[in-house]
Amino acid sequence: MSKRFILLCPSPTYLPLFLASFYMFLTIQADRNGLILDLIHRDSPESPLHNPSLTPFQRAKYAVQRSFDRALTLDSSGVLPNGGEYLMRISYGTPPEETLAVVDTGSVLSWVQCSPCINCYKEKFRPFSPKKSSTFRVVPCSSDTCHLYYANNNTCGANSIKPSMPCPYGIVYNDRSYTRGVLAFDTISLGDSNKIRSFQRFGFGCGYENVGTTFPYLGSGLVGLGYGEFSLISQLYPTFSGKFSYCLGLSFDTSAKPGEISFGNDQSITYSKGVVSTPFFTELGSPYYMINLQGISVANTTLKFPNYLSSMPQVQGNIIIDSGTTITFLPLDLYVGLRSAVGGAMGNKTVPDPFSNFELCYASVNETKVPAVTFHFQGADLKLEPVNLFYRTSNTSVCLAFLPSNSVAILGNVAHMNVKVGYDLVKKIISFMPKDCSHK
Repeated sequence: MSKRFILLCPSPTYLPLFLASFYMFLTIQADRNGLILDLIHRDSPESPLHNPSLTPFQRAKYAVQRSFDRALTLDSSGVLPNGGEYLMRISYGTPPEETLAVVDTGSVLSWVQCSPCINCYKEKFRPFSPKKSSTFRVVPCSSDTCHLYYANNNTCGANSIKPSMPCPYGIVYNDRSYTRGVLAFDTISLGDSNKIRSFQRFGFGCGYENVGTTFPYLGSGLVGLGYGEFSLISQLYPTFSGKFSYCLGLSFDTSAKPGEISFGNDQSITYSKGVVSTPFFTELGSPYYMINLQGISVANTTLKFPNYLSSMPQVQGNIIIDSGTTITFLPLDLYVGLRSAVGGAMGNKTVPDPFSNFELCYASVNETKVPAVTFHFQGADLKLEPVNLFYRTSNTSVCLAFLPSNSVAILGNVAHMNVKVGYDLVKKIISFMPKDCSHK
């Protein structure tokens, strides 16, 4: 089996200091206005992952299955095996070569397929060609960047590899798919025809071997927005001050805008009324953003998050917020309480889920009967609307979009659609603001 390289993130205590000093790798100026890009849902006709032969409910079924796969990976602390749910446009090189890449808040290193490919998967876009870029530079083994990637345990010197040789990277996914190549610097470009910003010396993985069942679902590489030195938002700290936000539209509404992602200062989430914020926490070596869910209220019923983590004082957060997971997973006791309280308020005229994934389904949802549901995070209350609570699985079934978990808890994207979610890596807070993210 091929050797597995593990990307380690810095201690949560030191990343803000790292962000403040990372500017030495980049030659760009601060942007007070930020940059806004459209997101593309993986099932949208604009996506290279779109399969026109699938019905909307088949797509819903596969989205739920991807949620199961992702939850299993988060539970095992492995590398995420599926391709996420949203993509964005990003260009590499000079002149720029555009591609569509999966946006992933659960990964750190961004990577793209590169030519000449030793073993690559088929994709809509041509692999990036380093030879055509005048600004492409391979990271050598002897560099500080290579040492930083390997957390100062540089494996470049092994097997008599010369210090001047390229610094390798490798990521092995839980399903044994893998991507291999070299670490490199190049200029990336973000934006559209109205506003394009270029950023020099962006560090990424140039993948020459990308093999396995994962990658036909990955689009043209990946943009890492997890917590770590090599994530896009960390590298672009001098411009965007460690801030980004996204606003996800209603994925099951094909006429709606899929959403958008913003980098840098976002006036709406900084100064608007109705914005609430909660601290996020990270574990050493983990890219995931964890927050504290203290409980859930359903009408006049209050459900407390089970205190099963009390014996693990080193773990401060209890639920991962993840844009790449569709469904929300809750501890069994909390899930049962939520299901019972919502079901009690809406009545017993239930229907079965045709795919047998969900336990509480109705033929339709009368919004007047949907109880008020609020998630109580540390210092922040997030009210869930009916579109955040239910997920249509067929023409005849709408199901509660929550599932039980015996281990990891995940706040999935249905639960925070039509909510602007802001990340501030310096203050270490995540903010929520209700917004119609589907409006074109």
